[in-house]
Amino acid sequence: MKTIHKFEVPIVEKAVSLRLCDSAKVRMVEYITCAKSIFMWVEVPADEALQNNGSERLFRVFLSGSGIPAGAVFVGSAVDQYHPEAYHLYEITGCVESK
Repeated sequence: MKTIHKFEVPIVEKAVSLRLCDSAKVRMVEYITCAKSIFMWVEVPADEALQNNGSERLFRVFLSGSGIPAGAVFVGSAVDQYHPEAYHLYEITGCVESK
């Protein structure tokens, strides 16, 4: 059995650390207007969701036109439906993040 969990990734200039199991898969990324933030929905096996033995993974939101560090892995994009802006979620893996 699988389950899906929601995580917030704020729109800030630093990466957010989340503890996720190794088999976690990001299934959806969306900008939630009332929260003015990015959320991602992650699928995990139900038995692993109850355990706290995952690894720390770093995620960061970039605006269109922002510099993205080499080695960052694209996760998904989300659009603000009320303003002309798109947000791009990347997982920071084994690269040095620059500001």
